[in-house]
Amino acid sequence: MPIYDIFETKEIEPEPGETLEITKGRFFSSLTTRLLFFVLLLGDIVWAAYSFAMISIGGPLHLLTGCKVPFLQRFCKNRWIGFKRSGICGLSLLIALFSPALGIMIACTYFLMYDKTGIQEVVPKSLQDQFQEFMK
Repeated sequence: MPIYDIFETKEIEPEPGETLEITKGRFFSSLTTRLLFFVLLLGDIVWAAYSFAMISIGGPLHLLTGCKVPFLQRFCKNRWIGFKRSGICGLSLLIALFSPALGIMIACTYFLMYDKTGIQEVVPKSLQDQFQEFMK
């Protein structure tokens, strides 16, 4: 697998009169990318708050029942996994606000190394084929 320098920028030689167009395109592309990552970060914060609330409700109930109710065991386990996933997604989205390539790389590394089942649950369907190629 080739290794890419994620911070390398490719210089485009503009034709006369195109300099302003290319600069505008880069600016709006960068702005749109960061704006969308920010919207995703807001959604991730809601996801983390929901997961935390469910853990706060289910955890004490699980402990009060002596950890013997299978439904509560699965519930707490799944909510804890969701909370961890929201944490790593939040961290990678926060980093992606400043460096999109680095943020995406952190999320991909986590899911490929530590949470392969999360690929089917968190990663969009359009990107799952690319992840499956890495795991072969």
